[in-house]
Formats: sequence, structure tokens, C-alpha cells
Amino acid sequence: MKTLHSSKLASVYLARTEADGDLLACKVIRYVPDDGGEGLFDRFIQEYQIIAGIDHPNVVRIYDLGVADDHAYIAMEYLPAGSLAERLRSALSVEHALAYLRQIAGALQAIHAAGVLHRDLKPANIMFRDDDSLALIDFGLAKHMELRAAITGTGQIFGTPYYMSPEQGHADPTDHRADLYSLGCIVYEMLTGERPFVGASAMSVIYKHAHAPRPRLDHGLEKLQAPLDRMLAIRPQDRYQSARALLEDLNSLRL
Repeated sequence: MKTLHSSKLASVYLARTEADGDLLACKVIRYVPDDGGEGLFDRFIQEYQIIAGIDHPNVVRIYDLGVADDHAYIAMEYLPAGSLAERLRSALSVEHALAYLRQIAGALQAIHAAGVLHRDLKPANIMFRDDDSLALIDFGLAKHMELRAAITGTGQIFGTPYYMSPEQGHADPTDHRADLYSLGCIVYEMLTGERPFVGASAMSVIYKHAHAPRPRLDHGLEKLQAPLDRMLAIRPQDRYQSARALLEDLNSLRL
């Protein structure tokens, strides 16, 4: 068993099945109530219960869950070809960016239909298979729309500031349109190699998401400016109202 990632409360290991030797990723989380782990543990269990029921080629496959007194594990698909973050050292071609955009939007359409918000959509949480198809991972911050906020609490900020919607950054109520905003941030980075909003601190980035002018694409990408503007609209009601609407808009574009 090889360690792929380790943090204070959770670790991810590369393992093999006993039956046929197939590779899989095993995420293990410790239950540490007095060290901030209680909420994380409960969200970890929610992650399995919600995502395991979603069957979509661009959502990571969940195989099994085990729970003990002080830890739990999820056995999931191993995605060996790295993350989108590793591919964003420079801008991607328009063809690759649009292909990835369509796959991510399709995954969001599937999880939103199941009542799930990802809430931490970022390049590091988009992983690739050997055939270059991608899958969304790490739903540790996912929140079922029908669940009360008993576990996550109120007034807490979750997510990554570079890809965080204005409402999420200000700990306001969020819905599926926050994920579409995060996707807009990723799209801009795929097309330009730069994040749409940067700053000297997390709070300065959060401020810019809500107040700064929307970023402009370079010459040659003008046809994508309107979809980008809708994804990155400050007010949720001005964004695409669903991932399906975004996909329909993309399919009507002539690039």
C-alpha cells in the first residue's frame, strides 16, 4: 500500500484488490472530536452515501465504505493520470479546454440532479484516467440540498478562495449556481493560464470575486466571453441557472 496523500485528519492510499489485483484509491479518515475532526468525519460519511449512488463517467466511482470506532474508509476508483491543476502550468488549447469544460459541466449536471453541491470545485479536484477522460473527486465538502446544516454549522466558509463564488466567500446561502461560478474560474484559467482573481490574502481574493470587474479573454477567444461572463456573474440569478443550460449554450456556439 502506497501513500498518495496525507493530512492531519485523512490519508489516501494506493491499494490493490485481493480478488484480481486491480488498483484503487483508499481514503482513510480518523475520528478526532477534540481536534476539529467530528464534523469532517460526518461529512466523510455523507460523501459516500450521496456520491456512491451517482453513476456518471465524469464522477469518481465509489466501491465500498467501512466504518470503525475511530476511523472510516472509502474505496474508490484510482485515477492515475494526474489532476487538472498539474496541466495548468500554462494555458490549454481551446479544443482541450472546451472538451474538459463539457465533461465537468456534465458531471455537475449529474450531481446537481441528485441534489448534491460539490462546494470545492477546483483544478486539484479534477482528475484524469489514462484515456484522458476526467472525473470529479473529493466531495468531502459536498452538501446535500435537502439536509439541514446540522453538521457543517452556519456561518462557516468552505472551499478554496481562488475558485469560490461571491456568496460562498461571504458565508451566504449557496446552491448549484455556486458550482457553476467555480467552473467559470476554472474555464478562465484553462484558456489563459491565469486565475481570474488574485490577491495578497484570501480575503482580498474573496473581495474581488464580489466587486472586481469580470476578466476579459484575449483576442481570438471572443466567442467564449459571453458564456464566461454568465458563469462568473456576481449575482447567482445572472448566471446560468443549470449545467444543462450551459451545455446547451456551448453546443450552439460556432468556434
